[in-house]
Amino acid sequence: MFQDICLTDYSLRNYQQEAKEKIFGQWDFVDNVLYQMPTGTGKTRLFTSIIRDISLNSLKTHRREGILIIAHRTELIEQIDESLQRYHIPHGIIAGSFKDKRDLMLPVQVASVQTITHPSNRQLANSFDAKFIIIDEAHHAIASSYTRLWDIYPSAKKLGVTATPWRMDGRGFRNNFDVLVPSMPIKDFMEQGWLAPYQYYSVPINSSLCKDINSIRDFGIDGDYKTNALEELIDTSRIRAQLLDSYYRFVEGKKGIIYSISRLHSKHICQQYRAAGIKIADIDSETPPVLRKRLVQDFKNGDLDIIVNVDIFSEGFDCPDLEFVQLARPTRSLVKYIQQVGRGLRKNGDKQCLILDNVGMYGRFGLPDDDRPWEEYFIGNPQAESNRSSHESNSSIVNSRNFRETDLSEGVEEMTLIQSVSTSFMTENNEISQNQLGTSIEEPIVTNEIMSAVVFAKYKIYENADGYGIYNTKTGERQFLSGSQSRQSISIKLLKTSDQPKKYTLVSSSNRDSHVSPNDRVIGFLFKDGKALRFESQNIDSVINIKI
Repeated sequence: MFQDICLTDYSLRNYQQEAKEKIFGQWDFVDNVLYQMPTGTGKTRLFTSIIRDISLNSLKTHRREGILIIAHRTELIEQIDESLQRYHIPHGIIAGSFKDKRDLMLPVQVASVQTITHPSNRQLANSFDAKFIIIDEAHHAIASSYTRLWDIYPSAKKLGVTATPWRMDGRGFRNNFDVLVPSMPIKDFMEQGWLAPYQYYSVPINSSLCKDINSIRDFGIDGDYKTNALEELIDTSRIRAQLLDSYYRFVEGKKGIIYSISRLHSKHICQQYRAAGIKIADIDSETPPVLRKRLVQDFKNGDLDIIVNVDIFSEGFDCPDLEFVQLARPTRSLVKYIQQVGRGLRKNGDKQCLILDNVGMYGRFGLPDDDRPWEEYFIGNPQAESNRSSHESNSSIVNSRNFRETDLSEGVEEMTLIQSVSTSFMTENNEISQNQLGTSIEEPIVTNEIMSAVVFAKYKIYENADGYGIYNTKTGERQFLSGSQSRQSISIKLLKTSDQPKKYTLVSSSNRDSHVSPNDRVIGFLFKDGKALRFESQNIDSVINIKI
């Protein structure tokens, strides 16, 4: 029984130990397990403990159990190498840039997928008797280079680990993996203090920029936007000025990373920020390894405030004291979005990460801690329109009242607070909430609270565990409006009624589409009556005067 190999590792967090037990348990029934676990929650630590258990069992039973760990980037191989060293597990490395660490006599090998599956290394691959294969960032495992591992080692037990088991073509992962084992939702990791809370700012999803992005129809072979199409739209002096403006407004002086479109876009962003006296550098695939290491170390040491990168820090980059993430690159890939925003959610004391979404990606993918149907993505549905923009037209009507969707941004690209998440975090002796630390913020932070866009110049509608209320952004005052139904919203939409320009329909929604959808429900109505502001319940049985 493979489950008998699993040992209690007291250095693991409780959820990592539970994950390890589930994985070994699944190996008693299937050969190929895919484990989903959010960015920043310790996937490398988890599978290193699994490797240790297999290695100890091998010593105990006097059997050589070959273990092959697969990664596709130098940074990932370095991380795995360091983790194995901390566990005192002897290992070799099969990768072009690690020739000094190659030792094929050892039963544990870390290999780059490019090297181990290259035709010129077929004899080397065949000579290593792998009984277990662990694949890091396994959302790549459907690619042909990874699939060769199943041909070379058909009887090996395989484990893939990823934060994002999702494919843009919707085909799923069942050709390679037998079962998906999902971890608990990101919300739970935050509530238990294992991931950092965050504040999420974005341009309005009805802004002219978001509309222009959603109108792009020039896609690459991978299904994502073509670089030249994005450069033409995004790499302009006006939009770069908005990037810098949002930096000064929300994160001035903080340490962060910016995700850009291309090398040229990175250079232009650096020029703009550097001219403002900000210590910034750019890194891309063509940055020499020695220079890249130095720049990353300078960043971690505080000698650089910001690093701009092109898909370099989406995987394998650990910097827990990262204070903000700025998205300047639109994408159609949920994997890229989750990996990028996840960089800032690694726990570091009482840190609250600030996410600046200058391209409105939350409108397509939701927020970082939204629940996602990983099981459905794992199974796949190639017929589904998996890449349909969340802003495409939907003619469904919420109720019999006539109202029209309103562009609340009025064409302005100004960043607004979309969500602010606060959670307690754990210390060795006690649990402390962020509010006890005297954190200074622009708006009150409430766990699992959502807010609408601004209406009537200074108000937002919010929903939390108590129900719905209205918040005055100028004074910070709140007023309760009504209780909520059992289902919590994903967003609150503000829709102007067609016949009364000073009346809004408040809609609770399970999505962030800019249009109404069939499952939306009406909360009530907010309207001006002369100088007075009033709230009318959905069934029109009560009217509340707004007093804040």
